[in-house]
Amino acid sequence: MKDCSYEILDLWNKYEGNTEAALAGETSPQCLYAFSPLRENLFEWMEFPKGARILQIGSDYGACTGLLAGRSKVTAVLDPRDENLEVNRLRHGQRENVVYIRGDLFLGGRRIYKPREDAGQEDADGILGEPFDAVILCGIWDWYGKERACEALLEAASYVKPDGILAAAAENEAGVRYWMGAQALETAFLEVEFRELFETLKKERGGDFMMYYPVPDYRYPVSVYSDAYLPQPGDVTNISARLDGEGLWFGSEEEAMTKACRNGEFTKFANSFLGVWRKGSL
Repeated sequence: MKDCSYEILDLWNKYEGNTEAALAGETSPQCLYAFSPLRENLFEWMEFPKGARILQIGSDYGACTGLLAGRSKVTAVLDPRDENLEVNRLRHGQRENVVYIRGDLFLGGRRIYKPREDAGQEDADGILGEPFDAVILCGIWDWYGKERACEALLEAASYVKPDGILAAAAENEAGVRYWMGAQALETAFLEVEFRELFETLKKERGGDFMMYYPVPDYRYPVSVYSDAYLPQPGDVTNISARLDGEGLWFGSEEEAMTKACRNGEFTKFANSFLGVWRKGSL
């Protein structure tokens, strides 16, 4: 999805920070993407150790930052754009354990974005210099494109402490919704491409990984399947909701997914992927 930070900031001001009112009063996919509570389902099932340090790469309008901050001692949000961080700060700035860092995975010059007055001498490099229990990649693939995706994943993995995890979500270029006429919204991967990224990560950094499949997609997940637990024919329902735009309709996505499940092809046609790598073993 194209960046809509300024639109989200306008909505935040219009509804005085009341996201429920914004969702009730607006119909734009941008509002739904930024404020829907379904966004948190992508990581809600994950367990983090007590006192966890979490690095969220990609502010993603703060959709999952509240959940992550509620389960960690420190959540650092890294994003190269002030407007993205500002949306997040307005939503979660009251949380004392969230630190916003303006910067990029590869470029220097990182700095704390609008540090709190009571935060003392926080230093961006110092915060990022200590490894994290979890590194979460949110909506970053348009930054780097498929050409640098592997490089970005390997760099993100360098921030993970032993036995920590890295989790990254992506759109499936061959997802059933696209065969049925939906418009592509962002950099997407075929299953073999996204799995290859994690195979390379495993080869280069050790550990192990598991592929998960949020349904209907990673933006608004209702169910999350995995290679260890795949759906049976008829399990994948409510997948046809077009929450990011109307597009065209060439058939029933539910019927198509039922056939894919029956043929053992669910993973190739799921709309999204979530790869989870552990620096150790799953």
